[in-house]
Amino acid sequence: MKIDLHTHTNRSDGTLSPGELVGLAKASGVSVLAVTDHDTISGCEAAVRHGEKIGVNVISGVELSIAYSLSGNGHLHLLGLFIDPQNEALNAALTKLSEAREERGTEILEKLAKINMPVPKEELKAVVNGGSVGRPHIVSLLLKKGYIRSAYQGYTQLLGKGGAAYVSKEKLELEPAINLIHRAGGLAILAHPISLMFANYPRLGDEILKFREMGLDGVEVYYSSHDHYFTRWLFDFCRQYNLQMSGGSDFHGSVKPDILLGRGRGNLRIPYQVYEALEQYSRHKKSN
Repeated sequence: MKIDLHTHTNRSDGTLSPGELVGLAKASGVSVLAVTDHDTISGCEAAVRHGEKIGVNVISGVELSIAYSLSGNGHLHLLGLFIDPQNEALNAALTKLSEAREERGTEILEKLAKINMPVPKEELKAVVNGGSVGRPHIVSLLLKKGYIRSAYQGYTQLLGKGGAAYVSKEKLELEPAINLIHRAGGLAILAHPISLMFANYPRLGDEILKFREMGLDGVEVYYSSHDHYFTRWLFDFCRQYNLQMSGGSDFHGSVKPDILLGRGRGNLRIPYQVYEALEQYSRHKKSN
């Protein structure tokens, strides 16, 4: 049985609706699916309902961008798994982030207009479709209008750091974000640790142990961009320091066509026992 505990819908920067994502999971043989949109949980309940209808176990989740000082292009994301989508504290925090994303989107459109690449706000709103505004939505419109030739050009020359239409993103601090996930009954998991971009494994390990002191529950060991050696190191590290393990493809749909649901770039294998251990750990935490 396949599992995938890191996926995105069109409520953030994916291309499939929550229902379509769950339907694809069923067709792809993925029996356990976590919906982890960026800074929003608006697609979770629809995904759970559809999963119940067609026989896919859908876990409510979220992916949070974290403000953390890292060198180069390193960045830190935090997954929340097994969260309660009705939790008031989580919803209040995500509402603020959503409002900040909308403001950021407006600022980006204003900068684009100044360099003769106008994109009507109404068109952006239609593409977002009630979800959380992200750069991929804007890039898709720039491509549609013929302003750019590739998504890569949009990110690097326009919307990326140093680009003509770059606007920084509001993020949460790590420890408050971990606490927020815990308050919502969830597990706080370090997403794709490769993105922290540390030069060596021991340095990364030292940093993860700092996160554990803040309450981090586990690490995304199995991931589309992790090679065999890194995956094995993360596996051994989690075993040594009693951290939970997770795994996911980071599926986005056609915006990242090389990443397949449940399979990553074709060679991703996430043991079903990963889900079983996480689910048991989650139940244990909630009962204490």
